[in-house]
Amino acid sequence: MSNMPENWTPPAPAWTSLWKTDEEDLVCGLFAIQGQHSAPLDDWAEKAFTGEFSPKLLEQGMFTDKAGITNYLYIAYWFASDYKKWWQQSAANSWWASSLLDKGDVSVWREVFTMPHQRFETLHSSENAHGAARLSPSLEGPMLEHGYSGAARDRIPCSSSQEIKNDSSIWEHFQVNVEYKGNRIKLSPPKNMCVIRSGQDWTHCEEDEKEYYLTNVHTVLKKGMDYLSNNPVKTHCASMRFITKTDENWCSVEQTFGLGYGNDIYAFENWAKSHPTHIAIFDRFMGMVEKYNVDLKLQLWHEVTLIPEQDCEFEYINCHGQTGLLCYINI
Repeated sequence: MSNMPENWTPPAPAWTSLWKTDEEDLVCGLFAIQGQHSAPLDDWAEKAFTGEFSPKLLEQGMFTDKAGITNYLYIAYWFASDYKKWWQQSAANSWWASSLLDKGDVSVWREVFTMPHQRFETLHSSENAHGAARLSPSLEGPMLEHGYSGAARDRIPCSSSQEIKNDSSIWEHFQVNVEYKGNRIKLSPPKNMCVIRSGQDWTHCEEDEKEYYLTNVHTVLKKGMDYLSNNPVKTHCASMRFITKTDENWCSVEQTFGLGYGNDIYAFENWAKSHPTHIAIFDRFMGMVEKYNVDLKLQLWHEVTLIPEQDCEFEYINCHGQTGLLCYINI
């Protein structure tokens, strides 16, 4: 049953990615290093992200984590069969499996999850695709299914026929679904854990619009991301990172994105529906829409995935206890 209110009119136009019925599922891999230098990870990436089965899409970003440490991040997307073949190549997995990495002083992590088309959706404020949608054949819109509570669930095909709410918490799940091997810790996240990547792109804005966005919208957006990050028990958001996108040389560009893990999709839906930090974000953005109207160049987008039970693995090597989902296990 649809969550759309009767006679609904969206507050602003939006588009979503379309996928062919026989399109192969996607895999997203996050590969990061902690510290002042990215060189060890870059050396691996230079060899690993080449060849026949290299990622179909590769992006980079940087952020400072809860311990005040810089993380350099590669975001890679594959079609599922290519990922499996890629990971089997020695250049891809040999460095991560190396005992020398376990014994060294390099802190790295990887978080890999499958994105079945029945279990994810995207939304864009313009016809320019970002993230996984860049691999889709096309965008559809303007569309009706957005701007109301539960709209993301309406755009996820499996939500109409499967149970997507988790009765137990991520904290309970990780008391047993953890593998320890020295300083190497592997986690298998629970089915229906919700992954959201929510981006902001002001690259194409004129100077006046850039200043307006950074002053009036970006500031409240950061407060919302901080609230989710700092209140995991209250929000059921186990992790939220606010990441600056970079070019291939780790120089920042005019884009950011939040990368979050929720107990299920309802964690983010409840925050978006009623919490003051999200209401402030929405109000400030609608103020931009009203001010710039058809001249608005700011591009907002997101992708939401309800991860499946299989083919997802999070691994942390020599990482501090506040890294990713590590703070929810008994280390």
